[in-house]
Amino acid sequence: MSKRSLLARISVATLAAAIVAPSMAPAQAASEIKIGVITSTSGALKSYGDAYVDGLNWGLKYYTGGKMTINGQKLVVTVKDDAADPASATATFKDMVGNGTKVIVGTASSGVALTLAPLAQQNKVLYISGPAKNDAVTSAANKYVFRSGNTSTQDLAPLAGIKPITGRKVVLFVEDNAFGAGNIAAAKALMAPKGATFQEIKVPTSTSDFTPFAKQAADAKGTYIFIAWSNALTAGAMLTSLKQQGAFVKQRPITGLAGAATYNIYGALFEGTNAILTNSYFGGVGKSKAAADLAASFAASKKAQDLFTCTGADAAKMIVQALTGNPDQNIDDAIAKLEGYSWVGVKGLMKINPTTHSLTQPMFLVSLKKTAAGYVPQLDKTISNVA
Repeated sequence: MSKRSLLARISVATLAAAIVAPSMAPAQAASEIKIGVITSTSGALKSYGDAYVDGLNWGLKYYTGGKMTINGQKLVVTVKDDAADPASATATFKDMVGNGTKVIVGTASSGVALTLAPLAQQNKVLYISGPAKNDAVTSAANKYVFRSGNTSTQDLAPLAGIKPITGRKVVLFVEDNAFGAGNIAAAKALMAPKGATFQEIKVPTSTSDFTPFAKQAADAKGTYIFIAWSNALTAGAMLTSLKQQGAFVKQRPITGLAGAATYNIYGALFEGTNAILTNSYFGGVGKSKAAADLAASFAASKKAQDLFTCTGADAAKMIVQALTGNPDQNIDDAIAKLEGYSWVGVKGLMKINPTTHSLTQPMFLVSLKKTAAGYVPQLDKTISNVA
């Protein structure tokens, strides 16, 4: 063999080794962990997204002992606004997956969450939905999706003892979107077996004049009017119109207590109506060590807790649980670490259902108490272990 031929063969062998060697080498854990956050930080759901992000940032620091590292790997958190738009959220999700992000959390909009859930399954990444409540976001059919908040059905759990209900009409006054649809399904599942009848009033999300819908609700002559509304920017106008049209004169309102910005509005409009208010969280309702530590931290930084602060904090706890001892961010291992996991969080005892990935948790019945500083929530009853 000539010297030239020998050198050529050596060169080819060296090149082949250079190509093959990286794939044959043991996998190296990345020096950082990318956490993608997709939620609403503008638009109608901005207050929900902001509260969630505040809780998440606090929780990541708290549950990592202030280090913002897991397994010695730095946490790199990227927050992107979806403005409650599924198309925008989808584009962001794909970008995050493309840059190597394996854990994506957030989402205040049920429509967005329902869009992203199948993408998580297709791309085999861990997706922990946030404030979005539609029950169908999590299911036994999609192991890649968890939630750190509650479902629409859980929102209604405090209403289990409502009386009288047999033969009574419940007016379902909801936004015409995925959130509203989820609430209609949950309300019927809870009350229909007890003999309730229903009239649905679906209000387009683009509505600015609520008068015709409010009049329809008043004319329905139900025993109860169940209101499911997520748009914090229009909630005041919607409720004002309902009251002006007399919808609360003979119909007892039922709704979820929304964020802190609505306390004074809800308090004033529901005066004298004997309203039934369900709630998933308000600052001070939790009595755990985590709740006390969060309250102290927020007070020191002059931040206010809100409806979904705890949802962000619980997402952080789930992230830490999924990735601790999992430096390669193996998603199957992360899922196994989360299924059936329980902890005492900001609002109380939380446990992840190992099959559906929903979160068993406490829920609350509350009222609004008038004080010199305005209306404040008051706990009337805690319903523990709501599945």
